[in-house]
Amino acid sequence: MKKHKDLVQFLKSKGLRMTPSKEVIIQYFLDNKNRHIPFKELQKEIYDNVPDVDRVTIYRNIEKFVSLGIIQELDLPKKGKIYQYVFEKKVPHYFICKSCGKTNKGNEALFNKIELALKEVPDFSKANLSLVFYGFCSKCETSL
Repeated sequence: MKKHKDLVQFLKSKGLRMTPSKEVIIQYFLDNKNRHIPFKELQKEIYDNVPDVDRVTIYRNIEKFVSLGIIQELDLPKKGKIYQYVFEKKVPHYFICKSCGKTNKGNEALFNKIELALKEVPDFSKANLSLVFYGFCSKCETSL
């Protein structure tokens, strides 16, 4: 399992400069690596530790961490964006109800078939595959 110093080293190897806000984000995700973190909660943690950071900097750091495969972003109906730590972990796949926001982890067998099919795609190399299907749960579907 990766530690703070390992992630810092990884980010530096990608040419990123370590800032106080990046340090706080890294530590917060490591401390909460088994749960979903709403943006507002993450923002509060950063403001509590680095009060002079602006919102744009927070968004840029999050976007960079998502693009590097350190965190995964999910957009849940009625809840907004949430994030979870996925660096060197098996990335979970989800089915999310567009009406009520109910979130279920996906069927592993289905995703294994999709990953296998991706091997057939020319000039493509899978790095950190994440699939999110949006639809309607059975409860919401009957009320449509």
